[in-house]
Amino acid sequence: MQTEPRTAELPKTYDPAAVEARRYAEWLASGVFHDEPDPARPPFIISMPPPNITGRAHLGHASTYTAMDILTRYHRMLGENADWLPGQDHAAIATEAVLVRELAKEGLTREGLGREKFLERAWQWREEYGFALYEQFRTLGFGPDWERDRFTMDPGLSAAVVRVFVELYREGSIYRGTRLVNWDPDSQSTLSDAEVDDEERDGFLWQIRYPSADGSFSIEVATTRPETMLGDTAVAVHPDDERYAALVGKRVILPLVGRAIPIVADAAVERDFGTGAVKVTPAHDALDNEIGERHGLAMPSVIGFDGKITDEAPAAYRGLDRFDARRAVVRDLEATGALVSVTPRRHVVPISSRSGAIVEPLLSLQWFCKMQALAAPALEAHRSGRIRFVPERFGRTFEYWLENIRDWNVSRQVWWGHRMPVWYLPSGEPIVAETEEEALRIARASHGTSDLTRDPDTLDTWFSSGLWPFSILGWPDRTPELEHWYPNQVLVTGREIIFLWVARMVMLGLKFAGDIPFRDVFIAPLVFDDKGRKMSKSLGNVIDPMDLIAKYGADATRFGTVRQMRLESRELRFDVRFVEKAREFNNKMWNALRYVRSLPEGLPHANQLPPAAELSLADRWILSGLHATVVTVTEALDGYAFGVAADALLDFAWYHYCDWYIEATKVQTPTRAAVLSFVLSTIARLLHPIEPFVTEEIWQALPHDGKTIVTASWPDPEEIPVDLEAAARYESLRAVVAKVRDLRAELGLAPREKMTIDVPPALDADARALLALHAHATIVEAPALENTTQLADPLLAATPRAPSALLRERYRKDIARLDAEVERLTTMLANEAFTSKASPQAVAKNRDKLAAYEDERARTRRGLETLSTEDGR
Repeated sequence: MQTEPRTAELPKTYDPAAVEARRYAEWLASGVFHDEPDPARPPFIISMPPPNITGRAHLGHASTYTAMDILTRYHRMLGENADWLPGQDHAAIATEAVLVRELAKEGLTREGLGREKFLERAWQWREEYGFALYEQFRTLGFGPDWERDRFTMDPGLSAAVVRVFVELYREGSIYRGTRLVNWDPDSQSTLSDAEVDDEERDGFLWQIRYPSADGSFSIEVATTRPETMLGDTAVAVHPDDERYAALVGKRVILPLVGRAIPIVADAAVERDFGTGAVKVTPAHDALDNEIGERHGLAMPSVIGFDGKITDEAPAAYRGLDRFDARRAVVRDLEATGALVSVTPRRHVVPISSRSGAIVEPLLSLQWFCKMQALAAPALEAHRSGRIRFVPERFGRTFEYWLENIRDWNVSRQVWWGHRMPVWYLPSGEPIVAETEEEALRIARASHGTSDLTRDPDTLDTWFSSGLWPFSILGWPDRTPELEHWYPNQVLVTGREIIFLWVARMVMLGLKFAGDIPFRDVFIAPLVFDDKGRKMSKSLGNVIDPMDLIAKYGADATRFGTVRQMRLESRELRFDVRFVEKAREFNNKMWNALRYVRSLPEGLPHANQLPPAAELSLADRWILSGLHATVVTVTEALDGYAFGVAADALLDFAWYHYCDWYIEATKVQTPTRAAVLSFVLSTIARLLHPIEPFVTEEIWQALPHDGKTIVTASWPDPEEIPVDLEAAARYESLRAVVAKVRDLRAELGLAPREKMTIDVPPALDADARALLALHAHATIVEAPALENTTQLADPLLAATPRAPSALLRERYRKDIARLDAEVERLTTMLANEAFTSKASPQAVAKNRDKLAAYEDERARTRRGLETLSTEDGR
């Protein structure tokens, strides 16, 4: 068999820092991450959830985006038309907040700069800082098709956004109206639900008495926001609450305001909250707004968009900041005797994730999209099985949101983003068009005027990202990419945006692209620290993946993270010890490579196996295990069970290949070089999607076909021979070795201290050599074993024993120890001073101990006698 020539020696230790940047640069230069639509191959497409241009890599990226990289690399190796489509989101509110802070450092404001100059600064900032996350992605080894990078504000994507808005408006699905929205007083914009964090904070529950006009009764309500009472228009009770049944329909006087308001019955009231009676402020609370709509209540707005009390409140509070007004209202309620009690209470407060301000629900004139008609086909797609969630339980979350969907506020009061394609006539009537030229034509033709004013608002970021899977493929044009790559095969994302993003992509994809956007939705687990706590700077438990890479390497960071991803778990409790173990694993694999490369006979040119008839027992065992591992890893990746795949690889590569098979090949056979190389090369291909860098190094150092492991073929289990009988024989051999090691540990012998294994004469030389090697033992042929066993495999009769001198010494020491224990307990139990004072339980316990020691001593003496008899024989 021809062999590979010996090449330069590999470094003694694997150094990720010397490998990873170099290998990634080679991949980029070769264009291996890029592909074109190829109808001859089945597509496998993932659209990268577009990270914010303000983002930095965190452990969530290390898990969620690593899963996407694994899947793309895996399906590329399967020979599919695999492409991972990257892109970024303009993140309107978050980016604008960053820019406003940067301007403030220069003594500038957004308004002072003006819209045009501000947007110029925004684009400049994006070019300078918006790609930092991409560099971190490269450091993590992520391999999307960078040539297809997209940005939500690219011209093509922006045109798609406008097209969808205009079409939805013209069919009546988009309208303008006054409704309750999430308002951020700091960023001066509406927010989506995804941009509002529910945060538990310490506060108070104020109980307030609302008297009737004639003084015949009063009703007490409880609130955590007393300043909003200035806008109360009713008190609500549950219709089945007998305490208040007689009061429904009557009126009470609103303290501090003097307005008479009705008592209404509504099923939305929680009878167990406070007194069971709640104040209704329709303009400042979502539930109150629904109650107000049902009962036709007035909706005065007493808190303005600047967070201050408006002129619709009494004069004493107008112009006060909302929290100053709270203190003033509480003070005045107490002074008038209307304040019944104040109780400390921990409650949920809505916080803007963009500015950190407390969000105010406010009535505002905004643009909305009707959602029920869009939601129905999306629900059907999931219920019919066309869309599948992994884990399945998240499908229930998807359906819950769609079943309870509300109209979507799509307008935002920021400058950075897709500007609303809306112009207003002098009368205030809107004209919606794809371009200003089109709007002017409509205005001239229908209204005889060219006097138009552009709406200053921009579209919700989620509107553009909802089109992502088809807009990045060139929609509305029927591009080759759109024809072959839509729908995508899988989406990998987090549970927190199942409704805000996943559902909207499904709805809009069905509506405009004519099909679901993806078949599978894999929901990655949330990442917490090893104690189950959310990572935060205040707790000091934030782990930066870049720090992990600097210390352990990207491969170890990826592998350690993936091993902790479990389908059955809702969260990933990150433990850095898994990353440390992964680094050890990579060093183990590197040492295996160095051993294989050092074989004096060299390695075969072709990465092929010898004929089955020539394979040794150890060869057949390791190949059978390799076959099973290929099947396990393939099934795990097909089922998104990334942790199962990683564990299977670690177990086989470390504990079977490195610890056992490499040791077995120290008994030189003609086949060892070929099998060692074949198995290690196959392990590298199986491991490559998870650990791309070290596997490229290993693969390149072994006989191989092709330029890079990135485009190598996925191992085919049909090409790996399986010999179950041989595998079982080797497992029997390992069981004998385990007995030897147990006996050595029992006797306190050093690992390399020789022992003896008695074997039947029928045991073949191959098995004898392996036993001697693995167990570090002398093999002695014992004819008696041949005569007494009827077992099919002679290995099952192999019996380990220690040298007689060692056993005799061990028995004598044990007997001396047991003699001392028996004498001690006998003396104690014969002492009346002990037996009379000790409890019956203590006496009985010591009698049992004595009996046990006497039995053990008798067994040990018989062992010594037997050994002496055998020696004499």
